[in-house]
Amino acid sequence: MSLFGAMISGVSGLNAQSQNLGVISDNISNLNTVGYKGTVGRFSTLVTESATNTRYTPGGVRFHPTALISKQGLLQATSSNTAAAISGDGFFVVRDTNTPGSDNEIFFTRAGDFKPDDDGYLRNTAGYYVQGWATDRNGGLLDPTGTATTSNSSAISDLQVLDINSILTAAASTTTIEFGANLNANETPLAGGSNVSTTLGINGTAALAGQAGIAAGDSFDITYNGTTTTITITGTDTLADIATKISAVTGVSATATTTGANDTLTINGSFADQNVVITNNNNTPLTALGFTGPFPATLAATYTGGNLASGAVAENNRMPVTIYDSLGSAHVVELQVIKLGQNRWGFELTGSTGADELDPTLHPNGLIQSGIITFNGDGSLRTFTDNAGTTSLVDQDIAVNWSNGSNANQITIDLGTVGLTNGITQFGAGSDSNGNLVEYDTRFINQNGAQAGSMVNYGFTEDGFLQVEFANGVKRPIYKLAIATFEAPDEMENHTGNVYRQTRESGDYLLREPGLNGAGNVVASALESSNVDLAEEFTNMIVTQRAYSANTKTITTTDEMLSELIRIKQ
Repeated sequence: MSLFGAMISGVSGLNAQSQNLGVISDNISNLNTVGYKGTVGRFSTLVTESATNTRYTPGGVRFHPTALISKQGLLQATSSNTAAAISGDGFFVVRDTNTPGSDNEIFFTRAGDFKPDDDGYLRNTAGYYVQGWATDRNGGLLDPTGTATTSNSSAISDLQVLDINSILTAAASTTTIEFGANLNANETPLAGGSNVSTTLGINGTAALAGQAGIAAGDSFDITYNGTTTTITITGTDTLADIATKISAVTGVSATATTTGANDTLTINGSFADQNVVITNNNNTPLTALGFTGPFPATLAATYTGGNLASGAVAENNRMPVTIYDSLGSAHVVELQVIKLGQNRWGFELTGSTGADELDPTLHPNGLIQSGIITFNGDGSLRTFTDNAGTTSLVDQDIAVNWSNGSNANQITIDLGTVGLTNGITQFGAGSDSNGNLVEYDTRFINQNGAQAGSMVNYGFTEDGFLQVEFANGVKRPIYKLAIATFEAPDEMENHTGNVYRQTRESGDYLLREPGLNGAGNVVASALESSNVDLAEEFTNMIVTQRAYSANTKTITTTDEMLSELIRIKQ
C-alpha cells in the first residue's frame, strides 16, 4: 500500500543523502591532495509502477556519484624541479613498480609530485612510477632498444620508467661548428692556369692578320665550364684587341704586350680551381702564335681540394677551433681558406693525424672536408658546396673519424644563411678601433661539444623533457613525459592512490607528446591542486543535511499514520 511505499521511499532518500554526505566528506578530506578530482552526487527517480489518474505508487530515489575527472584544478608553483602539472587534457602514465612487465597494470594520474626514489626512479607520493619515452640528445623519441619511435604508435612498450641515474656522466660530441668571419675581398687570388704565345716578330700595335701566317677570319675556341666560345680574328684586330675579346669570355682573361716587336699574348684561367681549354677552329692561329700545344690544350687548374692540407698551396687565412668527440676528448681543427678568383674561395677543414687524432686512412693529410664558397656582389654568402659545385653543404653532415676508439662525429659546418651576412662574409679589409689594418676579421666561432662532465642538476622543462645538466655545462634531455588522452575521461575508474583505470566507457588511451594532438601542456615545477571547491562542499553539506532531515520526517509521519490505522481495530 502507499503508506509502506512512502516509508520505503523515505528510506531510499536517507540512503541516497547519506551516500551524498560520504561524497562530500571524501571531497573535503582530499582538499589538499595533489591532482585529486572531486565527485559530485547526482540523483534519479525509482519507479515501481506507472502512475495513473487515480493511483500513485511511490518508488524512491537512486544515488549516482559522478566523478569530475576532466575538470581542471588550480596550478600552483613549487620549488621541486621534478614536479610537473598538466594544463589541459590528459594524464601521466604511471605503474606500481619501477620494472613493469607486460602483465603489470597501467594506471593514469594527474598527481605530478614526482621525486626520485633510492634508485633514482621518479615516483609520486602514492608510490606510482611515472613513464615516458627515452630521448636522444636532440630530443628525438626512442624505444627501450634505442630505436627511433613516435608518439603516434601508442605502444605502451615504448615507454620506460623515468630514471635520473640513467646518465650520470656525459660528454657532448660536436655536431655543429658555426663560423662568423670576414674574408678580405681585396685578397690577390691564386693565379689560374695560363698559356703564353712564343712566336717572335709579332707587332702587337699592328693588325694581326698578315703576321705569322695569320689571316682575317681565322678563329679559335675557348671552353670553360662546359661552354665554348669562338674568337674570330678580323682584318683590323691587334693583339690587344684579341686580348679584349678573350677577357670578355667567362672564366678566362688575357693580356697582350704592345712594344711593337716580339709582342706576346697571355691567356689565363680566371679561377684557380677551374680548367680552361683552348683549341684552333678555323685554320691554326694558336699554333701560328706559338701557344703551347698540342691542341686542344688545357690551362690546368692550380688548386684542387686537399692542396691546403698537403701544403702544396698556402692558405690565405685559417680559423682554428677546438671540438670534442664522443668520449669528450678535445681536438683542434682549422678552417683554411684561399681566394680562387672573383667572389670565389676554396675552403678546407683540416686537423691532425697524430696519435689519437684523425684517422689518417680516412683523412689523408688531415683533410676532413674541402669545397667552394662563393659570394654575392653585396658580400653575402651565395653558395657553399663541394669542390665540383654540384652538392650543397648547407645543413649537411660531414663525417669525422678518430683513431682513439671514439665514435665518428657527424658535423655540420654553419657559415651563415645564404643571401645574408650573418656568418661568413666577403668585404674589403677594414680597421680596428686603434686604426690598425684588419684583412681578416673573425667575429665568432662556436661549437656545441663539451668534455665529459658529471651530473649536477636535473628537472622537467616546459616541453615535458626530463633534462639533465652536467658539470661541463651540457644540458641534455634524457626522457620525455608521455600524456595519455581519453575520449571520455569522466568514465574512468577510481583506484587507491589518486590514480585511474581505463574502462570500456572511457575508451582506449592514446599516447601523446605534451602539447600535441589534443594533449595538454606540461607545466614544470608546478602541481595541480584538488579541483574541490570548499565553499561549494559546505553548501552541499547543508543541503544534504536538510534533505536527510526531511526524509526522516517522511518516515516518522508515515509511522504516525500507520499507528492511527492500527488504532482503528483497537
